[in-house]
Amino acid sequence: SAYLRQGHADEFTRQAPAKRKEVLGNILGLSVYDQLEDRAKELVKQYEVDTAQLENAIAEINAELAQKPDIETELEQAQKTLADVAATAQEKETSLNDLRQKKEAMETRKTQLDELEARLITSSRNVQRWEEQEQQHQARIKQYEVIIGRKADIEAGYTEYTGVKKTVDELERNFRQFVSLERQKEQIERKIEQAKNELLKEHAVIESRIREHDRKTQNLPELKNQLSQAQARLLKTEEAEADIRQKEQSAQDMQSRISTLTAENTRLEKEIGEVVEKLDLIAKHIESHTEAKCPLCERELTKEGLELIATKYNKEKQQKTDALSQNRQEQTRQKTEYDALIQEKAKMEVTLNHEKANVQSQTGALTKEISSIEEESSRLAELKNDLTNIEEQLAKSEFAASEQSALATIETDLGNLKYDAETHEQARQQLKQLEPYERDKTKLDEAEKLITQERDALKRAGEEIQSLRDSIKTDNEKKEALAAELTRLPELREALAAAEADYREISSQRSRMQETVGSIRARLERLSQLEVKKKEKQTQISQASKEEGIYRELVKAFGKTGIQALIIETALPEIEEEANRLLNRLTDGRMTVRFETQRETKKGTVQETLDIVIADELGTRNYEMYSGGEAFRINFAVRIALSRLLARRAGAPLPTLIIDEGFGTQDTTGMEKLKESINSIQGDFEKILVITHMDELKDAFPNRIDVTKTGDGSTITVN
Repeated sequence: SAYLRQGHADEFTRQAPAKRKEVLGNILGLSVYDQLEDRAKELVKQYEVDTAQLENAIAEINAELAQKPDIETELEQAQKTLADVAATAQEKETSLNDLRQKKEAMETRKTQLDELEARLITSSRNVQRWEEQEQQHQARIKQYEVIIGRKADIEAGYTEYTGVKKTVDELERNFRQFVSLERQKEQIERKIEQAKNELLKEHAVIESRIREHDRKTQNLPELKNQLSQAQARLLKTEEAEADIRQKEQSAQDMQSRISTLTAENTRLEKEIGEVVEKLDLIAKHIESHTEAKCPLCERELTKEGLELIATKYNKEKQQKTDALSQNRQEQTRQKTEYDALIQEKAKMEVTLNHEKANVQSQTGALTKEISSIEEESSRLAELKNDLTNIEEQLAKSEFAASEQSALATIETDLGNLKYDAETHEQARQQLKQLEPYERDKTKLDEAEKLITQERDALKRAGEEIQSLRDSIKTDNEKKEALAAELTRLPELREALAAAEADYREISSQRSRMQETVGSIRARLERLSQLEVKKKEKQTQISQASKEEGIYRELVKAFGKTGIQALIIETALPEIEEEANRLLNRLTDGRMTVRFETQRETKKGTVQETLDIVIADELGTRNYEMYSGGEAFRINFAVRIALSRLLARRAGAPLPTLIIDEGFGTQDTTGMEKLKESINSIQGDFEKILVITHMDELKDAFPNRIDVTKTGDGSTITVN
C-alpha cells in the first residue's frame, strides 16, 4: 500500500538533496552495493597490511641468512673440541669405576661390623631383661606360697560371705520395687490434682464469659442505633458520587470544546501562513515589474491586477487573524474554567473517599459486634448447664477415674511388700565386713593355678641367659677381626672423592660442548627452514598484490559514482514520468517536475546531488520555493510515484492508497483538482482510503465511514 501519513507526506521532498539520494538509494535497494564497497575496501586494506608484513618478514629472513658461513665455521671448531673432551672423560670414568668397586667391598665389611655391634648391644639388653624376669618369677612364687598357707581360714570366711550376700540381694530387690511404687503413686496423685485444677479453671472461664455476655447485652440497643446512623451516612456518600460524575461529564464536554478550538487555531495559523507566502510572491512580482499568469483563467496579470489580488489576500489575512484571536481568548477562558472544575472535582473525591472509608469501616465493625452478641445469646443456656456439671464433678470427686483406681492398687501393693529399711542396713554392714574374704578367695584360686607355671618360667629364663652369654663371646671375636681390616677405609674414601670431582668437571665440559654443537646445528637447521619460508612469502606477495588490484577496481565499481549512479539514472525517468502524470491531473498540466543528479559548483567541478526542479507558469524553481497547496500536490505526486517504483522493483502489486489529512492547505480550486485527481487515479488502485475532517471533501466520495465522538465513547457509521 501507499500511505501518505498526516504531516509526513513531504517526508521525501523536504529532505536535503544528499538525504533524498540516500532515501532513493534505499528504495532501489542500493545498500547492498554500499556493503559490497565496504567489504572491498576492507579487503584492500587487509591485502596492503599482508603485503607489508610479508616484506618485513623477508627482510628479517635475509638478515639471518647472512650469518650462515660464520655459523658453519663455528660448528666445525666445536665438534673438534667435543671429540677431545670425550676421550679424556672416558679415561677418568674407567679409573673412577675401579675405585668405586674397592670402596663398595670395604663398605660391605663396615656394614657387617655395624651389624655385629648392634647385635652385641641387643644381646646385652636381652640378658638384662631375662635376669629381671628371673627375679620377678621368684618373687611371685613366694607370694603364692604364703596365700596357699592360709587356705582353711580363707575358705571358711568366704562361705559366710556368700550367705550374707544372698540375703542382701533379696533386700535390694524389695527396695527397688518399693521405690518404684512410691514414684508411681506420686505421679498419679499429681495427675489427679491437675485434673481438679483444670475443672476449676474451666469453671472460672465459663463464669467470666457469662458475666461478659451480660455486660455486652446491655450495650446492644446502643450499638444498633449507631449502625442505623452509619448506614444513613453511607447513603449520603452515594449522592456525593452522583455530583462528582456530573462534574466529570462537564469536564469532558469542556475538554472536547478546547480540543476543537485547538484544531481550528492550527488550521487558521496554517491558512494565514499560506496567505503570507502568496502576498510575498505577489510583492516580488510587483517589485521586479514582471508579469504573471492568473492560476484560474491563465490571463496575464498587470501590476494593478496583482495589487487587487494582494488587497483581497490582506483582507482574508485580517479576517483569519481576528478569528484566531477570538478563538485563543475563548480557549483561554475554557481552559481556566476546566482547571477550576478539575480541582473542585479532585477535592470532592478526596473528601468522599475519606468519608466513605470511615463509614464502611464503622458499619463493618458494628455489624460484626452485634452478630457476635446475638450468637453468644443462643449459647448462654448451654454455658450455664456446663457450669452446673463442673460443680457436681468437683463436689463428688468424679474426675480422673482411671488415675484414682490405679492409686488404690498401688497403695495395696505397698502394704503387701513389707519392706524394712533397718533390716536392710544391718545386712549391708555385715556384708561390708566380710568383703576381704572374697578378694582372698580370688587370690587363693589364682595362686593354686599359676604357681606351677611360674616355676617352669623360672627354669626357662636361666637357660636363655646362659645361651645369650655364649653368643656375645663369639660376636666379640668377629668384631676385633673386622675392625683391624677397616683401618684402610678413610684413605680409600679420599682417593674416590678426588676421582669423582675430576670426572664431574670433565663431564660438565663434555655436556657444555654437546649443547654448543646442538645449538649451532639448530641454528643451521633454522636457516634452511627460513630459505624455504622466503620463497613461500615471495609467492604470497605476488598473489596479494594481484588480489589488491582486483579489489581496488571493485571499490570504484560498487561506489556512489559506479553501479549505484547508473541504477539511479535509470530509475529517475520512471519516477519523473509517474509523478508528472499525476501532477498533470492535479494542476491541469500547469506544473511539471524534474530531478537533477548533478550540480556545477563555484569551482567549476561537478557535484553529486538530487535536486527537485518544478516548472509552472511563473518559471522554473526548486521545490523549496513552493509551499501550501502547491507543495502538497507536488508531494502527493512524488510520493505516489515512489510507492509505484518500490512495488514494481519488489515484484508486488500496489492495490491500496491511504491519504491521511493534509487537505487544509488547498484553496477551493486546488481542492476540486485534488478530488478530480483522486477520482481519476481510482482505476490504478483497488481501494483508496481518504481520512479527513473536512465536510466539503467527505461529499466527494460515495462510500464513507463516519466516526463520531460522544460522551460514552466514539461511534462508527458506514454508508
